[in-house]
Amino acid sequence: MAQNIDFYIDVTNGALVAAGSSSNGVVPTLTRNDTYNFRVRLQERDSANFLRDFDTTGSSIRLGIGGIDDGPSDGQFKLVLNSVTSNAISFNATTTQVLNAISGIAGQATVTTYGSEPYSYLITAVTPNTALSFGGSNFTLFPTSSVIISTRRFPASGVQAQQIIKLRRNPAVYSDTFTTAPTNGVVFLTKLQDGSATQNETYRLTVGPEAEGGSLVLGYDGTSTTGIPIGATAASFTEALSAVTGIGAGNISVDSGNNIGKYTISFVRGLGLQNITTALTLDASGVVFGNFLQSSVTLATAELDELFAEEGTDTITPTIEIELTQDGTPKTVYQGSISVRRDLITTGAVVPADQASYYTKSEANALFVEDSTSNVDATGRRLYDASSNQSINYGSRLLLDSTNTTQLSWATAGITTTTATINNDISVGSVNGMRIGTTTSQKLAFFGKTPVAQPTDSNAISCMASLGLFKDATTTYGVFPSSPRTLTTTASIYFGQVNSNSTNSVSVVVTGCSVNDIVLIGLPPTIDNGLAFAGHVTTTNGIEIDCINATNGNITPVTATYRVTVIGY
Repeated sequence: MAQNIDFYIDVTNGALVAAGSSSNGVVPTLTRNDTYNFRVRLQERDSANFLRDFDTTGSSIRLGIGGIDDGPSDGQFKLVLNSVTSNAISFNATTTQVLNAISGIAGQATVTTYGSEPYSYLITAVTPNTALSFGGSNFTLFPTSSVIISTRRFPASGVQAQQIIKLRRNPAVYSDTFTTAPTNGVVFLTKLQDGSATQNETYRLTVGPEAEGGSLVLGYDGTSTTGIPIGATAASFTEALSAVTGIGAGNISVDSGNNIGKYTISFVRGLGLQNITTALTLDASGVVFGNFLQSSVTLATAELDELFAEEGTDTITPTIEIELTQDGTPKTVYQGSISVRRDLITTGAVVPADQASYYTKSEANALFVEDSTSNVDATGRRLYDASSNQSINYGSRLLLDSTNTTQLSWATAGITTTTATINNDISVGSVNGMRIGTTTSQKLAFFGKTPVAQPTDSNAISCMASLGLFKDATTTYGVFPSSPRTLTTTASIYFGQVNSNSTNSVSVVVTGCSVNDIVLIGLPPTIDNGLAFAGHVTTTNGIEIDCINATNGNITPVTATYRVTVIGY
């Protein structure tokens, strides 16, 4: 189990609170290669100067261990301008070398060192009011570093734009995966031993330091204690349990000894030296827990080893920084020193596992399919099958069978790489087979038909017949073979009062319909008994729908939605 390292931080002034792992303001010494559960509890002071838990809803935490403003010790970086990348630049390049690297991607500019910070450059545009917008790539920088670019001065009339380029080593240890610390197991009750003729039944109640307030309840045989405050004495526990029905005064003993937060509960006297079949239970729902965010981190990175190598000591003191990001704005809530010592028992295998290897050009060539006259004949541009028969002659653009007879010639088939078109007939099965495009204006045909351009007839039967998919367009195929169109729409209709043995009519617009077209009426789910409906085209784009009352009484149908479908004829 990873060791907990608790940071209680006063975000008001960025200082450690005298609690948790740094109760004296000093973080414990860590060991390289060990795993730690870093837990952060953020607090702020109220108007009375009391510390209260900070609301971290929607916030994120980042933790880093390393050196402040350290630069890389090896490798190269690149600069990018308008999607064009410079040549590689050494991590410790001179200003002249940086200028030479960017001269091919930028206009006139100068490069100087920036202040006293290491690996920092200032790029200045020679011409006023000329924008600079460099980006950066960390390329092969080691230890892992970032190319940080910021604008020092924006271009303006009479003002030369400037950008600052900094190479900064990333933290040797880093984590941004902080989650809410679980409370399961902070307060728990376990049975240490069953009672017998020689020993008392005994439980252990453990209350972890994260339980900071509230109360817990112990139950026995359906009854329970009143709430026992967190931090109560052993005597308070004894008193509360003695009042529980079924236990009684003098039959329970609670001892805390020197173990803070650990209570030993034993059944004694009237309930001692016997097996108690009724279990003691715990209800910790009333406990108030500390609000921690945690992340598990292993101090085993190449960057951390690099710090040890540079210091040459058994213990290094890098900086630890904890950053809070809230509403998109980062804020360093703590920064201080931390000690990390070397470990004696190293992790990992004594003999490293096989690493990825790379083939040389000659090795890759040797592993490729061997060039031969019976396999892959690269010289003759031929491919052979498993029986050493030539199957493809890509030098002459031929496909051949097992007797070396040409079955397809790309040249005579008319397939060209420049136009990707088929220039000759392709026959399938017989003279009356399929033909595709015998002239540039002809597109497609089946079953011996002359290829035609895309049919323009709106009738599906006529279109398919012209392509040869149907025998002809005069033969009847199903219902309405010559129908040129089908139109459909819905309309909300109110017929008003329809007198007995009478008819009311309503006009509906159906764009595209013509006189003599067939009209179908789709009725609403509910209609009055005795009503019938009919429709007919009265004029172009116009439909008349009749409501016919065949009863001896007047009927007023309600307004309803009707489906109107027109089949062209």
